[in-house]
Amino acid sequence: MGIKRLKKENQFLNMSIGDMLAKFDTSKTKKYSQFLVKMFNERIEEWNKNNLPELETSRRDSIEKAIPNNSLENNLVRSLICDSLFSWGNMLRFVEFTELMEKGLVKENDISKYDSWEMLEIQLFEAKNREMFKKSKKEIHKIFEDENYMIFKPLTYIASCSYGYQTKWCTAMINEPNYFYNHSKGILIYLIDKKENKKFAFYKSVPEPYELDSEFSHENYVFKTYNQEDKQIDTIQTGLPMNILQIIMMECDTKSPTTVPNYKLFSDDEKNIMREYIGKLPEEYEEPRIRMGDGDVIMEETVEMEETVEMEVPIRRPTAIFTVERRAPALNLQPRTVRRTQESPPQPHEYVISELTEELTRRINDLRNDLQDELP
Repeated sequence: MGIKRLKKENQFLNMSIGDMLAKFDTSKTKKYSQFLVKMFNERIEEWNKNNLPELETSRRDSIEKAIPNNSLENNLVRSLICDSLFSWGNMLRFVEFTELMEKGLVKENDISKYDSWEMLEIQLFEAKNREMFKKSKKEIHKIFEDENYMIFKPLTYIASCSYGYQTKWCTAMINEPNYFYNHSKGILIYLIDKKENKKFAFYKSVPEPYELDSEFSHENYVFKTYNQEDKQIDTIQTGLPMNILQIIMMECDTKSPTTVPNYKLFSDDEKNIMREYIGKLPEEYEEPRIRMGDGDVIMEETVEMEETVEMEVPIRRPTAIFTVERRAPALNLQPRTVRRTQESPPQPHEYVISELTEELTRRINDLRNDLQDELP
């Protein structure tokens, strides 16, 4: 159904800006509306003269392409539809939906069957996943595949979302890439059971050298298995044959020299994207970290402090060096050591005490002499 037929069947769609302005004119002939039209024309000239900057809306890229904010007319349309009638989110999804419909990626292509924003959003989500799936076929590291199973590591966030479609894995959540990149510091493996139409995710964190043999962090490095509902289950509950499980376990053996975290298989572009979300990659932290026997990490920080003694007499102020230890959990910390060189060696405490004793003795003797002079 085209826009002409829609206007014919829905008269309110034929309303123009002039009709809207005239509604404020209470005269029968709307003869005073010319003033509003004159003011409206001045507003257009003022807008063009000032050349209002475009809105900084990274989330509205599709809307910006469809209706760029480069004229007052477009600005009014965007404000009326996106702010007053519907929301920016709904209109953004609608524009994306029309684009994917034109590409033939939407399964339900009869627009007359759509009766809610929720239905449109569901179809859009499925279509976006199908489009991403086409792009992400080469963005995985395939470990094993036969007629029944496919085992692989996702090497991009898009690939993780595509192959994790119809699961509740946090690593496959749309618009939440942090989970994927954080898990990519370890071993993240997906399995597709073609015969049973099931998916499983397997994860094992890779400890840093300073965390090895740490009892404190042992629980964080156990092998974990998740079903499609993102619930952790026993590996045996997957029902997978032992030869398939053995392939996965070998791939997660962190003691093997061939086992590497997922991110090390990323392209340079994907590593740069990863840095945007989680900061430096693990090997990019240059400063040493110290592991103590109890599994805690000690951050050493040497600080210069001054000791002062409140007395009426001037004294030398010795500079003492204190080592401040702050305990922190062993995971995801980047402890640092700050060392400052003192300008002069500290005075021995014995010397300071001796000097104070001499001064006090001198004062007491002076007081005694004064008292003796005052006696008759």
